Amino acid sequence: MNQFPKTLVEALDNNQDASKTITYISSKDNERQVSYPALKKRALGLLHHIQQKGASEGNELIIHLAENEQFIDAFWACQYGGIVAVPLAIGTSDGHREKVFNVFEKLNTPYIATTRKALQRLKVFAEEHGKESIYKVIEQKALMLDKIETFDTLGALADINPEQTAFIQFSSGSTGDPKGVVLTHKNLVTNLYGIIECSAFDYRDSFFSWMPLTHDLGIIGFHLTPLFVNINQYIMPTDLFVRRPALWLEKASEKKATILSSPNFGYKHVLKRFKPENQVNLDLSHVRLLFNGAEPISADLCREFSAVMKPFGLAETAMFTVYGLAEACLVVSFPELAQPLSTLHVLRSSLVEGQPAQVVSEASDQSIELVRLGTPIIGTQMIIADSSGQAVADNVIGRVLIKGENVTKGYYHAPELNEKLINDEGWLDTGDQGLLNEGQLVITGRTKDLIIVNGQNYYAPDLESVCEHVDGIELGKVVVCGIRNVEDALDELVVFVLYRGELENFYQTTIEVRRQLNEKSGLDVAHVLPIKKVPKTTSGKVQRFALAEQFEAGAFNEIIAALTELSETQSTEFIAAGSSIERILLDICHSVVADQKISLKDNIFEMGTSSLKLAQIHEKIDEEYPEVVELTDFFDYPTIEQLAGFIAHKTTP
Repeated sequence: MNQFPKTLVEALDNNQDASKTITYISSKDNERQVSYPALKKRALGLLHHIQQKGASEGNELIIHLAENEQFIDAFWACQYGGIVAVPLAIGTSDGHREKVFNVFEKLNTPYIATTRKALQRLKVFAEEHGKESIYKVIEQKALMLDKIETFDTLGALADINPEQTAFIQFSSGSTGDPKGVVLTHKNLVTNLYGIIECSAFDYRDSFFSWMPLTHDLGIIGFHLTPLFVNINQYIMPTDLFVRRPALWLEKASEKKATILSSPNFGYKHVLKRFKPENQVNLDLSHVRLLFNGAEPISADLCREFSAVMKPFGLAETAMFTVYGLAEACLVVSFPELAQPLSTLHVLRSSLVEGQPAQVVSEASDQSIELVRLGTPIIGTQMIIADSSGQAVADNVIGRVLIKGENVTKGYYHAPELNEKLINDEGWLDTGDQGLLNEGQLVITGRTKDLIIVNGQNYYAPDLESVCEHVDGIELGKVVVCGIRNVEDALDELVVFVLYRGELENFYQTTIEVRRQLNEKSGLDVAHVLPIKKVPKTTSGKVQRFALAEQFEAGAFNEIIAALTELSETQSTEFIAAGSSIERILLDICHSVVADQKISLKDNIFEMGTSSLKLAQIHEKIDEEYPEVVELTDFFDYPTIEQLAGFIAHKTTP
């Protein structure tokens, strides 16, 4: 590691070859190339404007930008100026905007890089939620990149050392008290070295990503990694992937990219929309590694994706099942290169912390298939430990602990949390449960109240506090769980509400809970179910696993069926549409959000529309009215009535 860069800026400084580029793909036919030397110059030009705004070394800059190129420019401006980058997603919900306010208040000396439109949405949110005083400070500290016309004057370089904080990854959900993982240059460089060495990346590779740059897999895995190797990288917007998932593979084929990645849900999304008959020119023979991580991995889905793509040249050993988390920067363990998918079957009843898992030779109704995730990469240590922190034997279920120069020294301004999760010897409790089998890590579950949906982390207590804003739901009377949908190979959000009345009267509560969670957190709720008792330990802690086990055992199937019947009855009672455009829009919304009662004046963002469903609505509208509605138009015309009027105006000769 002697010749390896010691800081992020040293890595970009080393990249003098103008033929090595980042390609920003904005659509099927539009893209823009920026060489690494040009990136440095543009970042220094932006740094001048940031410094003119008043920011200096050690201050923080919230990066609140939707455009990938603007985001990357701002990130590198921070690195060269010694300013702490704080990436935050723009998002579509009030929860995303609330998170900006919460993080801004938590930081020591914050500034914000944004755009006029995004800042205006923050202003509207502030006016609606009594945060005008905080907004005034945000407005004073805001640098709007869409106002900058020239980057000719370069900013003042800081003398960066490896122990400086490079950025803070706020990896919790959108609500409550955001938890910031502090990452230094040394943390990042250590993890990047291990990633590059253990993946054998070299000049023959190129990376293609659709992951958001606010996610560690996007910014570290698929931007910093190829930059450190000094090879080409291709980045497409996440919303473009959601609308046109096959374009990810088509462009990767066109560019002959060798390294791709996606969480579980992304592979599922591609398969749902993939039409082999339309892909006669697709060539995936050059793909060497398909990273699969960021959420629980489905072996069946891995096999299905590999089988569907095999006729197009995808190697059977390309699927690369990995384990990592933001606290480790990105990666903890990798399997051996070119290792076929490796799994084991374990009896569900034996998945108890401190007990040996019962491995069986064949699958059955009582077993679950788990994926082996390899061994720790260079620079990372890992053990499976009991509750006292002592290592356990192979196949015994325990807590996954990690240590190394890549592991964060703690969460931002959270001494109590740091003391709880990092012991005196420096071992950090990941919150995951697992075991070692044949020397490889196997994740079996979670010990902390963490829910992973579509690759994003959310804390159950945060989501429960959102639900408590619904009329009739009292403090401590709601439980949120992430439960595996085996058929779809995804974790779903299920909300349990203490309720002892008639089921017909509970239906409206299901609607309000869905809307509240979607509006505040951008989440799609699979089920909202009544329970007669909240299971708790003798010390009063909620036992979420008990409800999850009941759900998986089918205890709520009759209630789900009854609520589905109620929703089908209720959904036909929406207000009749007056114009043909309104009728078309209502049909589209009902086809995507099938279990909601929708009227012309309903806000699209409050109908239980996750970002994935919103993109599906947009795609169907685009099929009916090509290139009339942009995704951002939903913000300005959020009801069906308003959107229909907008479409009518634009399509009138």
